[in-house]
Amino acid sequence: MSARDLKESDRGKRRRAAVGLALLTLGLTSLGTAPVHADGGPATRQVAYQGHEFTVPASWKVVDLAAHPTTCVRFDQHVVYLGRPGAEQHCPSHLVGRTEALLVEPADNAEGRRGTVTEPDAHELRGRAEKVTVTATYDADPALVRRVLGEAGVPAGAPRVKDPAPALASAPAATAALPATATNYTGKGFDTCAAPSSAAMSAWQAASPYGAVGIYIGGSQRACGQPNLTAGWVQQQASAGWRFIPIYVGVQATDLTSPENQAISAATDAVENAAALGLGPGSTLYYDMEQYSPTYTSKVLAFASAWTEQLHARGYHSGFYSSSSSGIRDLADNAGGAYTMPDVIYDALWNGVANTDDPAVPDTLWSDHRRIHQYSGGHSETWGGTTLNIDQDYLDVQISASAAPHGRVWDRSRPDGGPWDTNATLIDSNDDINAVAAAALPNGTVHVETLVNGEIWDRTRTASGTWGNAGKIDAQGGITDIAAATLPDGTLHVQAVVNGEVWDRTRSASGTWSNSTKIDAGGAVTDISSAALPDGTLHVQALLNGEVWDRTRSASGTWSGSTRIDAGGGVKDLAAGALPDGTLHVQTVVNGEIWDRTRSASGAWSGSTRIDAGGAVKQISSAGLPNGDLHVEAVVNGEVWDRTRSASGAWSGSTRIDANGAIFGTYATATPDGTLHVGTNA
Repeated sequence: MSARDLKESDRGKRRRAAVGLALLTLGLTSLGTAPVHADGGPATRQVAYQGHEFTVPASWKVVDLAAHPTTCVRFDQHVVYLGRPGAEQHCPSHLVGRTEALLVEPADNAEGRRGTVTEPDAHELRGRAEKVTVTATYDADPALVRRVLGEAGVPAGAPRVKDPAPALASAPAATAALPATATNYTGKGFDTCAAPSSAAMSAWQAASPYGAVGIYIGGSQRACGQPNLTAGWVQQQASAGWRFIPIYVGVQATDLTSPENQAISAATDAVENAAALGLGPGSTLYYDMEQYSPTYTSKVLAFASAWTEQLHARGYHSGFYSSSSSGIRDLADNAGGAYTMPDVIYDALWNGVANTDDPAVPDTLWSDHRRIHQYSGGHSETWGGTTLNIDQDYLDVQISASAAPHGRVWDRSRPDGGPWDTNATLIDSNDDINAVAAAALPNGTVHVETLVNGEIWDRTRTASGTWGNAGKIDAQGGITDIAAATLPDGTLHVQAVVNGEVWDRTRSASGTWSNSTKIDAGGAVTDISSAALPDGTLHVQALLNGEVWDRTRSASGTWSGSTRIDAGGGVKDLAAGALPDGTLHVQTVVNGEIWDRTRSASGAWSGSTRIDAGGAVKQISSAGLPNGDLHVEAVVNGEVWDRTRSASGAWSGSTRIDANGAIFGTYATATPDGTLHVGTNA
């Protein structure tokens, strides 16, 4: 390894070593009483502010932000910051890590707005009390900061959990989304630990050679406070012509214990943070994985793969930042294998050259405008009279708005008893379809739902076999997944995932579409399936953080809360099919294999049975036939394979029914005469 590589590879160590810099450079001021001992324990000190006393370890420093407005609010040090952070913080270009620290700001909180919430993904507590708002960060000791807040009269609160079965409520007003191209740019950019003030951005926009800025949108290891980073700030900079590199700094290689689950959690949190800033689906979000040793390669690759898959499920593009000598090299060495690769690489190679070349990455990889090169580390530059400490980047990112696969839809049928149609019928030539679902009505009509640019279109096949034109039934624009099921009374239910929530839209037997009803406000749903039982009950399954939850609508129209039916944590896709005897089957994809779980007519859930151990399944659908057979369709290497469970309960081997090679999605539904329709999205 060259000396240059060693310098770059030790970047994380250098950042952490910065913690030991003389605190006088931060303008720290000693406030409060002298250290005291509590019950013979470690020495503590009391810091008084706005009528509250915070008892913290005596070794913690205290800074008065009113007296030192340019101090960088850093959560990687044991510090109590008092007052409002200044707009012009003097921060290093980049820091990684969080520890126990407090930011106490003056506030006029009404009694109804007081309390504390915990954000586990951010390693952060946010408390409101009379006259103060507190941001408390932590690393290994959340109990310490919770105790400090409680003793200071800041009401404690339980950790925030994304409730999979919340009370129904109207949707909050959404932050206006920027065009997805706001994360595209070709040319020079920079990143710095805290988002600069609007005045600084304006000065640099007019005078500097930079056109893109890295912004740290969240994560448990985001070290710098972000007083400037709001949706309004992002909108203002976008209007001025700036483009963005949204960076999420979460768990690092040495703390990867369950890579897939940790990645799913991080990606879900990153999407929520990005959306709150106005960076909607189609944007590219980057994970910051600092340099690591080869010991962690397999864990990092598994993490990066799950991060990408989860972002894609939410309609976002995936970016991955790491050093050339570790993360980027590992990605390049494993491209084309079992791992899902990020859409864009963000390559830290400090060679001073403003291009996207790297000997560790072949020219054939990420070659289609999908690279960023961080070519220089932390240093100060002055433009327009304003000085910032920055890393320098060169971007070549020009990526389409759609993060999801897209293609046309073909329908292939199998009459009762077989055989399969030799050829499939092209039923929708729109090449922008991202997902499909289907349901057959009791009168033999088949409805196929397609997802195009976040909107749902409905296409009908009559019982006589005539396909009609598609009609738009949902123009919301932010939908990321769909499902459909038909009740015995002829009612069609179509479910949609919007911003991680599930909405249900109904078409009556007479053909009238209703407005949507929100049936799951959890905010973290990435995939759904649904099936209707003969008694008129509708079951909707939701995938949250790799687990499956089942929600029921009774025949009378009442929605229940959710029940977790699979807590394995590694589910990537799901499907559901109902049988005439009232049995419900839910299939899940875990590590490329298919597992089937059964709910009996009496309501008892069984354990899972593995029905496909191939290891390469990407997507599934299923349907029950009137004769009691269950068909499960699996997408494997762009082909569709059909596996059957007979009414007696025996599973057959798989039969390939479509060798297209480019299929990424399927639907399955059966008409009352026993005809099975399988659609392919390619």
